[in-house]
Amino acid sequence: MGNDTESQEPETAPDVSGYEVTGRIGADPAGVLFEGHRTGDDETVALRRLAADEAEALAGRVGALVGLADAHLVGVRGLVEGSAASYLVTERVEGATLADVLDRGQALIVGQVLGVAHGVLQGLAHAHEHGVVHGRISPSAVLLGSDGRVRLTDFGIGRPDPAYLAPEAVHHPGSATTRVADVYAVAALLVHLLTGQPLSEQKRHLKAVDATLRTVLGKALSKVPADRQSDAHALLNALARAAKRAYGTTWWTEAGLAALAAPSVPPVVALAPAPPPAEPPRRARRGRRVLVGVAAAAVVAGGAAAAVAVLDDEAPPRPSYFRTDQFCNELGDAVADVAGPDTRSSFDSSGAQGAPTGAAAGARASASCWWGGGASGTVVSISVGAKADLEASGVTTAERLRGLLDGSGQDALRQAGATWQASYAAQCHDLEPHGYDAAFTCAAPPVAIPRKPVHPGVVRVVLVATTADQALACGGTRALATADDAAGADGFASDVEELCAAVIGEVRRGG
Repeated sequence: MGNDTESQEPETAPDVSGYEVTGRIGADPAGVLFEGHRTGDDETVALRRLAADEAEALAGRVGALVGLADAHLVGVRGLVEGSAASYLVTERVEGATLADVLDRGQALIVGQVLGVAHGVLQGLAHAHEHGVVHGRISPSAVLLGSDGRVRLTDFGIGRPDPAYLAPEAVHHPGSATTRVADVYAVAALLVHLLTGQPLSEQKRHLKAVDATLRTVLGKALSKVPADRQSDAHALLNALARAAKRAYGTTWWTEAGLAALAAPSVPPVVALAPAPPPAEPPRRARRGRRVLVGVAAAAVVAGGAAAAVAVLDDEAPPRPSYFRTDQFCNELGDAVADVAGPDTRSSFDSSGAQGAPTGAAAGARASASCWWGGGASGTVVSISVGAKADLEASGVTTAERLRGLLDGSGQDALRQAGATWQASYAAQCHDLEPHGYDAAFTCAAPPVAIPRKPVHPGVVRVVLVATTADQALACGGTRALATADDAAGADGFASDVEELCAAVIGEVRRGG
């Protein structure tokens, strides 16, 4: 008989857009954490598979998480979509969770406990300063790195552990998490580490804590939220003052934490590469429609986004996705003809395309693609977003855009002590639709102010195509510093219109 183990095929890596997944972190075949590399810069990352409700909850706050940067936080890279699930992408940090260390029966000395507290509160204070709360603080959310550093991770991911939940969160499940609830959770975690027992409702274990620390932790564990320290920074300061009195200036340490974590560091199980995506069947153009991501298509602000799925009347088993980052690169030469050769390009995305159809389609993440910064003062942008968000931005109405441009001129004149002249008002006219729902350009001429520099005018071009509850917008903006610039506004509008006509055609063909 052959060896069944040898005959087993290797586990296949999940297919995740923009990333090559190379291994599963942890021996459990049902594990949710993977190791991979980002296509393009080859950064090693960790990818956490999310349940549908977790992905939905994170979609609205992932941008804030990406903006956090602290040595005691596991850096978040974005939210991306795989073939079967969404993934939170973070920096790859080798280490073990505090929960894994405790499960092995390993104990921390007081200095190490305070070192954990110091690291967690440093990272959490940075998050609180940027308006981000954690909401899930527990031993599972604390990573002891192989480099000896303590890091806080898993913001808002997973089910909350009742042992670390503030009373108000227990009594009102689903209520918004607050900074003071995070303060309670950290204090409960410290009582657990200092006593070896999770905090009970009677807080009897708190009596075993050093009296100096007990005062600080007792305040943090108050049943009345307003009586606690206001945020992580306040708790850290109070804890530091008390710990210095009790243990001296070297009251905390991370020494030895890496050694404690080492036996619990999960292995990385190699995975077979994901198969290449199957080509969707080609069908007649009848009934084809564009479905796009959720970002507001703010052309007026120079923003842009694109994460586009192209479907037929009957969706193929696995829809193809429009790779905006690649498309941006391919458009470089065409954009240079419009904006000039010295423009810079930018692409930004939270990564996830999300569910291509149904109610979930309106909750997908977004990307940004724009060019600008050159001597011509031109910005060219492609925007994709939910139709409702697009309409809320006012970009689909020439009247709204005219008002915005007029307002800019009025502000300049008001600051100069002059009054608005009707002849300076922005003028708008329609462009050839080329299949768009709206296509127009608005121009506001330069404003000459006596004994002041000329206030530059602007021309903006907006072309919008909508389908169902989704919308694609393409456009451009150019400063009009002189009368000659204003005279060339129509030529600029034509150039942008031609470029955007190519964009919408390419998107409808699936990129």
